Amino acid sequence: MIISRILFLLFMFSFPSFAFAAGEGGMSFFSGVMDFFAGIWDFIWVTIPATVNQFFVWLFTYMLYLKFYFLKASLEFAHAVALGFLDMVNISAVVNSAIDSLPSDLKQVALDIRFFDGLTIIVEAAITRFVYQSTQ
Repeated sequence: MIISRILFLLFMFSFPSFAFAAGEGGMSFFSGVMDFFAGIWDFIWVTIPATVNQFFVWLFTYMLYLKFYFLKASLEFAHAVALGFLDMVNISAVVNSAIDSLPSDLKQVALDIRFFDGLTIIVEAAITRFVYQSTQ
């Protein structure tokens, strides 16, 4: 008997209270039903599209993050390749051997204006630019 009373109370409390509330002229039941279906309508036509919109905003943001992450990773790889290539070529040894074949006065002028340092930097920059362009 106690179990049936508990089940009856749970059954009664499981209904929304607006269905049993006294209203003006008995219209509170119908306004409660209208609110119920308006809530369903709002969920279908407002909440679901807003959620889908938020998902696509998140997806676009994540794709943009992945693009920049892969761009950063490819630049790090290209930088490692360029450094390895510059170490293999050893431009400074080639420039030093070219310096030795010059006459002493021309060599002194070139060293004073730091021509060979500039030449080394320009060649290294050109090689690095070539490697960076090949990754894009």
